Amino acid sequence: MARKIILLLLSLFLLTGLCCAAKGVTVDGQEIKRIGGWPAKSEEHVRATFHDDIEYVYLMTIGDMMEALRQGKIDAIAMSRVFFNALRAEGEDGIAVLGGPLGQTNYAFVFAYSEHGDRLREEFNTFLRTLKDSGALDEMQGRWMNGETPSAEEPNLSSENGTLRIATDGSCPPLIYLSDGKLGGFEAELLQRFCKERGYNYEFTVAGFEANLASVGNGQNDIGINAAEYTPERAESFRFSDVTFTSDCVLVVRAKTGAEEGIWATLKEKIDRALIRENRWKMMLSGMGLTLAITVSSVVLGTILGFGLCFAHREGYPLLNRALDFFSRFLAGMPVVVLLMVFYYIVFGGMNVGGVIVSVMVFSLLFSFSVFGLLQSGAASVAKGQTEAALALGFSERQAFRKFVLPQAILTFFPAYKTEIVSLLKATSIVGYIAVQDLTKVADLIRARTFDAFMPLIVISVLYLILTWLFQKITNWMLTKLNPRNRTADEILRGVKP
Repeated sequence: MARKIILLLLSLFLLTGLCCAAKGVTVDGQEIKRIGGWPAKSEEHVRATFHDDIEYVYLMTIGDMMEALRQGKIDAIAMSRVFFNALRAEGEDGIAVLGGPLGQTNYAFVFAYSEHGDRLREEFNTFLRTLKDSGALDEMQGRWMNGETPSAEEPNLSSENGTLRIATDGSCPPLIYLSDGKLGGFEAELLQRFCKERGYNYEFTVAGFEANLASVGNGQNDIGINAAEYTPERAESFRFSDVTFTSDCVLVVRAKTGAEEGIWATLKEKIDRALIRENRWKMMLSGMGLTLAITVSSVVLGTILGFGLCFAHREGYPLLNRALDFFSRFLAGMPVVVLLMVFYYIVFGGMNVGGVIVSVMVFSLLFSFSVFGLLQSGAASVAKGQTEAALALGFSERQAFRKFVLPQAILTFFPAYKTEIVSLLKATSIVGYIAVQDLTKVADLIRARTFDAFMPLIVISVLYLILTWLFQKITNWMLTKLNPRNRTADEILRGVKP
């Protein structure tokens, strides 16, 4: 019976795969079955042109698209011609445009549906019309859209009319990108000119595209500059400015190239682009430091809170214990990334609370309940006779737990505690969802800037291994110090008269 069920499920799986497989199309003699791109205007152009004859693969950054194309996971990329020009300018010679334009894509700044958003949007549109009438906008477009991405410059701005909070992902050169920690690109210059003319300064946060749009929608940020493509569906949730730039959408495929460079020359070039150029190694170290700070802060605060929860639970208050048990199960069943975004966009939505603080709060809370559960298990492993003997000697319940049960429970608790610390370190890799430039997010930014995934991912893998090794060494040392069996004779007999 079991064999028949397995065969039936396998048949259904294969049938579903065959039904869902794209038929494929031929463009200029090249067969295309899978096209990669992000879910916006590019997808609309592809589906309007090829209907259901191709499979559209969702990829969120240009770097991811290029890597998927190199590895043959997709046959083509649907992107704006301006991004293709930027790729060629960065030395990506192994690509070409296939066929003619699929359609046009309009780009704009994003504002919230609010009184403040409406006022700011109208102010920007007025500035944009002035820029168009003077010909300055055409000059900017001609300068940026030829594929060049020069180093970003920090503008000298006043704060006469306040400071604007800008949301960006910094991953779409030449429209918007990060260079040595500063904003660069066509949209960055447009923002800087607007701020200078209207007496604003600005500060920016970097996160994924969807996270940035959400932060504008809930009022945490004032403007979103993310190479945002206008679509009627998006316009239902956000106010778009007048069009800042229009570009053709094209299909990009792998092109035949000449002899490839040697492996060492290629590796040297990858290292230069990922670490040396624009001081990107500093971004890596900064991201590593932030990851370390979030992890250490969360471990310290979570451990203190976890011990507090354990002691509170032992007081025996029924209502408190039921609440602790409920939250323990609730947090255990909640995906960490969902909890992180709930705190950032809902609990602290509209408040000026940074992503780092929210990250520490969430991970401290999660770690505290892990410590709470581990302490309960460790205490349960200690024989009841230990507590009874302590009570018989005149110690109180609290003293018996603190002096006799807890030191023995640590031996059971600590190995799992070490594992939880390493798990917490790895879990912090998702904080980029809420505008925190940790180690993983920095690697994403470098991948988006260099259009190469290999070296940034190798580097952060090594750095995470180093951090893991460091935490394991520290926790092993702590276990040695806290293990009561490792006490010296003087420590054991302290307070005992000879």
